[in-house]
Amino acid sequence: MNSDSPMLLLGIGTSGCAMARGVSRAFGENLRYAMVDTDATTGADGGPFTLLGGDRLSGRGTGGDIVAARLAAEDSIEIIDEHLEGVRLAVIVTALGGGTGGGATLETAKHLASRGIPSIVFATTPFAFEGEERQRNARGVMSMIEEAANATFFTPLDKLVGDEDNMETAMRRAIDTMATGITLFWRLVEKPGYIRIDTERLRHLIAAAGRGRFAAVTVQGPDRTSEAIDRLIRSEMLATASAPVNSILCGVLAGEDLRLSEIGRIADGIRSAFGERLTFDLATVNDEATFCGRLSVVVMLFEASLNSEAMPSGVMSSRKPKKAKSPLGIGPVGRGRFNNAEQTIWQGEDLDIPTFIRRNVNLDF
Repeated sequence: MNSDSPMLLLGIGTSGCAMARGVSRAFGENLRYAMVDTDATTGADGGPFTLLGGDRLSGRGTGGDIVAARLAAEDSIEIIDEHLEGVRLAVIVTALGGGTGGGATLETAKHLASRGIPSIVFATTPFAFEGEERQRNARGVMSMIEEAANATFFTPLDKLVGDEDNMETAMRRAIDTMATGITLFWRLVEKPGYIRIDTERLRHLIAAAGRGRFAAVTVQGPDRTSEAIDRLIRSEMLATASAPVNSILCGVLAGEDLRLSEIGRIADGIRSAFGERLTFDLATVNDEATFCGRLSVVVMLFEASLNSEAMPSGVMSSRKPKKAKSPLGIGPVGRGRFNNAEQTIWQGEDLDIPTFIRRNVNLDF
């Protein structure tokens, strides 16, 4: 493991740890990563593991209880500081809906912000058939994670698997798909390229990026650029938006056979599909050993924030932008006068926030 890297991958909860291990296997031993869970058995598979909430839960896990996970994280979140020395950017991978991922991810993102470390969160959300309660739990914590983290990618598990998969295959496919995409993203930053994006540039790009969508494809053959563009345009991972796209980050990873014309066609195709006038950043990786004869493309679409003010260009801050006024005009969207009080969390929702705000209900006067 490369302890000198300025970027840390942090897996939270059982699924998050599984994804972190998947990225480590795909990337190689130089990946800097750590795993955190409330269940001590998660660490049995090896890798840098930290037990969260040991005094409260004794390593037995949360039994799917988000509140227990959050309290455990509040008790002992400083325990992850041993992994943060020299870290300039943290990438969190987790699963929402219940348990440690749903409860501890928020506290982790808040702790990172307090240390001046920007964070990107990649999280899966529950299958539709898991029921409204788990969906509501995920939705409730998503909005709070967005306030604490700099960039967030929430991916429904339904988009990662096929209808005909059995449960074991479906979960393995979901973990592998997320791990593959994150691994390609990691290579963009950690591996040299002719058009490079390093950790400091990425810190700037995600300073106030907000919610995003991402997808990755790998192709080969004489028409590989056309196939890559077509698959990305049709990708379910990029299909659902909660707001207009504000900016695009595109990465092209290939061997020494990568041509300038291919880079140009990919850039033009992505801009044409998702917005020609948007802010567009491109990076490349040339790695013959990994991508000989193959070409991989990673696309991240960042949505325009409807509730925040843009930060000045070139400014990197751990402070979050100011929140917009509430529909009643009596304070910021968020916790309002309860901002400095202990939160009342029930089934993943903050009950101190008025219901019409939590559910995005517009009131007509």
